[in-house]
Amino acid sequence: MSKIKAYRPRMSSNDIRKKIKFYYMEKFFNKWMNKYEYIGLNYQQKHFIMKKFWSQGTIACSKIASADNVLAGLINDGSIDMKENNIIFTPWAFDNRYNIYDFPTHIRLINERGVNFITTKSLELDKEAVIGYAQKNHKSVFSSIEAKIEELVDIEMKKRLSRKAQSQPWMFAFSPEDFEQAKRLQEQMEADEPYLFAPFNEVDKVKGITSGAPYVVDKFEQDRQKVENDILTMLGVNNVGIGEKKEHLIVDEVNANNEDIEQQSISYKSEIEDFFDRVDKVLGYKVKVIDLNEIFKDAEDEVDEKEMDDNDLRN
Repeated sequence: MSKIKAYRPRMSSNDIRKKIKFYYMEKFFNKWMNKYEYIGLNYQQKHFIMKKFWSQGTIACSKIASADNVLAGLINDGSIDMKENNIIFTPWAFDNRYNIYDFPTHIRLINERGVNFITTKSLELDKEAVIGYAQKNHKSVFSSIEAKIEELVDIEMKKRLSRKAQSQPWMFAFSPEDFEQAKRLQEQMEADEPYLFAPFNEVDKVKGITSGAPYVVDKFEQDRQKVENDILTMLGVNNVGIGEKKEHLIVDEVNANNEDIEQQSISYKSEIEDFFDRVDKVLGYKVKVIDLNEIFKDAEDEVDEKEMDDNDLRN
């Protein structure tokens, strides 16, 4: 009797799960990265700030001159103008000194690239350096949605299994001698062939059992849309109309959704604006924060109002 070879799928379920998770992580990361515009900073500073808020939830701002007395003298004399590079943004670490409110009084900058213009000395907070957070809980943005992303991946895996159950609704039992023919039959079914051919040696031992799996992909899709909207709301990104048209939602549902999004956006923006207010007060550099989602929402509201006016005229 020939040796039976175990059939294994080309890509494991674990690999597929990782790819789905990567897809959603990149999707929401890009949503976050495009949420704010910082007037007064260059594109590298903007990217670095938003990336650190996403992954770590905090960042420090200090003057580039803090590590170089010669450079500090040239800047103070007006000999050179560093413009937006007069301030630098870095990760930071506690220096084990706190006040009675559990806030640090001193921090140390983390020099990730080993450059010589980031000081190694301890900096006094709100006098030599400023720290800012993305959220009032001082956690990273990603940590707030990580569990929901895992939930999305679970739903996607269930959708995949449900689709497989529809395209392959049969289970076959066969003798060991017919393993290769059964494998050939499976390949034909996966390729959605309209006719299946497999010359079995012992036809009377081949049995087919239908799975009887109901079609539930649409229900999983509704769950997926709900979870995705929850994540977008947590990010303060407009999501009304994603997965369902606005006319299918009652006014109270739309207003409640908009209120949640607005509150979350205000929470992020107020925390970040407080950070840059301290940067201006301590380091003398102004930065204006613009929530791009507010601009998109205003434009969308104008389109909705125009459509309503057009409908009123036609009626």
